Order: sequence, then structure tokens, then C-alpha cells
Amino acid sequence: MTLHTCLVYGLGFILAFCLTQVAGLQCYGCNIIQGQRYVDVGCSNPEVLTCTHSHKGFKHRFCIKTESTALGIVLTSGCATSRHCQQQELPGVRIHCCDSDLCNSAPSRNRLHYACVLAGLLLIMILRLQ
Repeated sequence: MTLHTCLVYGLGFILAFCLTQVAGLQCYGCNIIQGQRYVDVGCSNPEVLTCTHSHKGFKHRFCIKTESTALGIVLTSGCATSRHCQQQELPGVRIHCCDSDLCNSAPSRNRLHYACVLAGLLLIMILRLQ
């Protein structure tokens, strides 16, 4: 391999590495304002967001998801700084932060979900017996 070829490959590798770093962290977002618009009000179909590099001087290094502990539903999700993730949880609200692309995806299942599934199965069994 010639010196010229090594330089071209090396430069290509450095550019590829830098471009992937510039793209930023991707998180699912819902019930938040991004720029001038609301993102997925209701969290029924979260959007994929590419996080900005910083917010008020703090770097966006995390994806965040807040959930209602009573209802087991997602309240908000999006990009976060370490300050957002260090906040004390509010009564009835669970804060979950993670640091890889799209790691804040699905809401956790709760007892209400399983109770509904069980009630549906019982109803099907009752209707089949009649």
C-alpha cells in the first residue's frame, strides 16, 4: 500500500468517525416541544429525534422517559442532560435515563395491562362455553 493510499484511507476513516459523532444521540420523543412544534402529543406514536448537542450550556448525553407509576403510561420522552437525569423523582412519576440510541422506547408493562389481558381471556372463554 502506498503512502498516498494510506493517507486517503486514514482521512476517510477520520471523516467517517467525525460524521457519526456529529449526528448526535437519537431518542424517542413525545409530549415535548421541539423548536416551535409539539412532538407526538399523547405518546401514542413517539418520533425519533436527533438530540441537539447542548441545552443551556449542558450537553445532551441521555434519552429520558418519564412514566406514571400509578397508570404505567409514558408521560414524556426525549433528549436530556445530566441535570435532567439527576432530578429527584416526583411522587407517582418514574424517571428513566439511558445513554444509547433509541433506548427510551417502550413503556413498561404494569398490573393494569395484565389485568386487562386476563379479563379479555376470561371473556373469550365464557363466550366459547355458551
